[in-house]
Amino acid sequence: MEQGRKLFHTLLSPEEALEAVRKEGLLSPLGTEIVKIEDSFNRVLAIDIYSPIDYPPFDRSEVDGYAVSARSVEGVDELHPVKLMLKGFQKIGEPAGTEVSEGEAVGIDTGAIIPRGASTIIMEEHTVSDGKTFVEVRRSAAPGENISFAGSDIAKGELIIPKGSMLTPEKIAVLSSLGISEVEVYKVPRISVLSTGNELVEPGSPLGEGKIYESNGRMVVSYLSSLGIRAYFAGFVPDDYDLMRRRIEKLLERSDIVITSGGTSAGEKDVVYRVFQDIGELVVHGLRMKPGKPTVIAKNGRKLLIGLPGFPLSALSNMILLVEPMIMEIMGASRRGVALRAAFSGKLRKGLGKIWILPVMLSRTDGSLYAVPVPYQSGSVSALMRTDAIAILPENIDVIDDGFPVNVFPLRVRGSPWKEALIVGSHDLLLQEIMRDMDLNERVGIAYVGSFRGLNLLRRGVIDVAPMHLLDPESRVYNIPFIEKDEELRDKAVLVKGYKRRLVLAHRKGEKIESLEDVIDRGLRFVNRNIGSGTRVYVDDVLEKIARERNISRWELSRMIKGYEYEVPNHNAVAAAIAQGRADAGICIEHAAYLYGLDYREVAEEHYDFAILKSSMSKEVVRMLIDFLKSDRLRKLVERYKGYSADELSGEVVCC
Repeated sequence: MEQGRKLFHTLLSPEEALEAVRKEGLLSPLGTEIVKIEDSFNRVLAIDIYSPIDYPPFDRSEVDGYAVSARSVEGVDELHPVKLMLKGFQKIGEPAGTEVSEGEAVGIDTGAIIPRGASTIIMEEHTVSDGKTFVEVRRSAAPGENISFAGSDIAKGELIIPKGSMLTPEKIAVLSSLGISEVEVYKVPRISVLSTGNELVEPGSPLGEGKIYESNGRMVVSYLSSLGIRAYFAGFVPDDYDLMRRRIEKLLERSDIVITSGGTSAGEKDVVYRVFQDIGELVVHGLRMKPGKPTVIAKNGRKLLIGLPGFPLSALSNMILLVEPMIMEIMGASRRGVALRAAFSGKLRKGLGKIWILPVMLSRTDGSLYAVPVPYQSGSVSALMRTDAIAILPENIDVIDDGFPVNVFPLRVRGSPWKEALIVGSHDLLLQEIMRDMDLNERVGIAYVGSFRGLNLLRRGVIDVAPMHLLDPESRVYNIPFIEKDEELRDKAVLVKGYKRRLVLAHRKGEKIESLEDVIDRGLRFVNRNIGSGTRVYVDDVLEKIARERNISRWELSRMIKGYEYEVPNHNAVAAAIAQGRADAGICIEHAAYLYGLDYREVAEEHYDFAILKSSMSKEVVRMLIDFLKSDRLRKLVERYKGYSADELSGEVVCC
């Protein structure tokens, strides 16, 4: 055994330590395995999961009632009921039955498939029926009311969960709902945890003078459990070189990683680093950090030896900043501990040359996040219970002033209740892929509500980014006029150029449909987009032109179109309606038509751009999005999507 005092090796920052371990090839995954979906909780996906089906897989009723054409119940109320001929009953779990025409109704169960020709569902409580021949309806209903459309929740071919995601109960529920019974996941490293120190006794035992109860090992095991890892707690061992070496060598036989706590300093009595050095090769010995300096990492072949400091806060800080990122990378996880920015509350002189770690409580006030230091002393355990996060005070700053922005890492067991940014607006298949490529799926919330609603939320300052594709009928320009003409939006937001998508008139293979005029004149059934969507704006604009040419109103023209009131919420739902025979034609993006094997004819090229709050432009995730739009990564990504394209303006502010 080596005798005498040995100084620390070169001190590293946590990031430098991670890179040193990575260069040794110790952070690559240990392989993959197939597990049943019910056994996949907290496992990390080794492949991207795309939806094999639409969800719902068909248009279905949300209530018990009657499936009718919305035209059959226009203007109906308690004083002006209408009698409809009852044609039968559509039960849940059965294929679609007879087609519904105007003046007819079909009884329907909640969850049952919508019959062809039906565009709305009348709730049973708003009807009277003899159960055989007729039903009297006493309330009107809008098209699409009480209907859940195919693909409105999840579209076939949509990226559902990207590779590197940890599977949670809600993600497992989604995968099961899509019929996925097994998943390929990365193997979980086998980890053993051993505490060291002559001062340790087992909790529940009498506490002798100069002794403390062992706690760090249990904290480390619990922290690993929050990562989905069942580590083996090996108890503790005294500061005896021979005993410690034998225990660690034995643990290496059953483990991929051995984590110790205590005994990592450079003093004669702190023997962990010497044991590590003798049974392996030192990679890291000492961090440029307070607390947390006495940290040691070594390798034994492909196996990792990690020695944490003995003080609880030091051990916890290093688990968050160093051990968790290492283990997550080995597990194949794309997302590790999230650093948030918070305003430091108070003033502190820390000196230069060392990173300081402080336990803090987090306060969110008027949209701002504040980090309030928690008083603590070396070895304090009560501070851990009050801590929401640890704050990282940079090494190159001497004095931390009140309001100084610092990085904070929420404790994983407490988590963070907010996202860093919200993107809400028009639906697009590529957007989720962009988030995946930037590794932002866990940091950014996305919702698809249509272009107009997204702009309304942006105007109120509720969200950060509103994707949009709106054609101005006067200027024939996409998106820019909707910002320029809105004084409030013009003051609050900018428009960043995104990419282009080809719009097509899609129809079933073998059909020859050249235009919307064909749909009208041949009496074909149309599937429309929802009001408020950019595609609906385009459809109505085309119909307006046709109506003028025929010297009739657009309303009159729309009455001539079968299915005009059949509105679905996204492009995939349009394609699904055609592919499944519920409609003959519809307007959607080319990629959706391609996914469903439809024939189509190009009708326009639309611009999918991003309206962004000026106050959100400084957010890291927003800057990352803009940088991605400017990059070659976007150009490579759009090549995989039929009908998509980007140009030199992508990522540039074009208004206002």
